Amino acid sequence: MTGAWRGGLVLGLLLLAALPAAAQSPAYREHSETFKDWRLYCQVWSEPRRAECELLSRPGSDRRSRLVWLRSSERWMEGLRFRLDERTMDLSRIVRVWVDRALFRPEYPCERFEWETSTCAVTDPDTNARLVERLAAGKEVSAVGSAPAGGKAEVRFSLTGLQPALERMEEIRRDAGIPWK
Repeated sequence: MTGAWRGGLVLGLLLLAALPAAAQSPAYREHSETFKDWRLYCQVWSEPRRAECELLSRPGSDRRSRLVWLRSSERWMEGLRFRLDERTMDLSRIVRVWVDRALFRPEYPCERFEWETSTCAVTDPDTNARLVERLAAGKEVSAVGSAPAGGKAEVRFSLTGLQPALERMEEIRRDAGIPWK
């Protein structure tokens, strides 16, 4: 065995020994907290610097439906999404959003979202910001549309805990020094 080959072997073994330690330390910090009816999950990445957060709520007994707000320093992830059980709601038809028994305007802000099954999304940034502001002060939000068999369908989500979850999400982002774009 030559000295160069032996040196390369030793270096290779040292690199292999270091791999498990590097693989165990994630490139991001996680935050997972619950605020009454809302769950907050964030990943704050150091390289490249970015923050990705998800606020999630489910209605009481309907485990297939959920309301999710994905907030990220990468714009493509931003927007409220109503993931609704396709057995309950026909998303090929219009869906209206009601906050505390008042119709949110524009009347049809939630449009079918092709990238996620059984989902309508509020993708316009200004509409999304206004809706989140209304939700933060509200008690309940409803997605109202048509049932697959016909007739009205409604899925209600509690807003209890949303305001402190939003505040905590902003605190995590500020502490990381990462702006929302």
